[in-house]
Amino acid sequence: MSQTISQLQQVCEFLVASLNGAIRQNNIDAWQERGKLIICNSDQGQDGYLVARWKHTAIIAIEKFPHKKVNPYNLFAMVCAFLIDSGWQRDEFGLDDPEIDIDLISDDNATVLVELELMDDIELIPDDNGPVLFNGGRYHVSLAPINVAENVDVDVVGRT
Repeated sequence: MSQTISQLQQVCEFLVASLNGAIRQNNIDAWQERGKLIICNSDQGQDGYLVARWKHTAIIAIEKFPHKKVNPYNLFAMVCAFLIDSGWQRDEFGLDDPEIDIDLISDDNATVLVELELMDDIELIPDDNGPVLFNGGRYHVSLAPINVAENVDVDVVGRT
């Protein structure tokens, strides 16, 4: 049974890896605020359903950010790169651009607060022991399986 991780977990893992030891994992904290469920009820095929999207404000607090060793613009670029690569159509879903606050703690470090809007799909797949009762069956939250065509046959009829 596969499980998904949230976009917030993904961006935090990305930042820790990208900052490559400049910050410790225990110096980054994150939470979600002002969430909204957008009900979808979309059949994804393979018995999977997109039941909702979870739109929320994500707050990432980075303590002891070494602003003299790591240019803060690198951090800004990392956040933007993640959001661009995430594949979300930010304009289509009305997701705001990130906001960042930097609080200098000392000559050597700062606390950085990154606030960004994210959206996660909430998909269900059948599971006889799943916790979610839906359409008369039991399901668990996971990405719905997707079949991707490996071959395509195209017939071209009479060209003039």
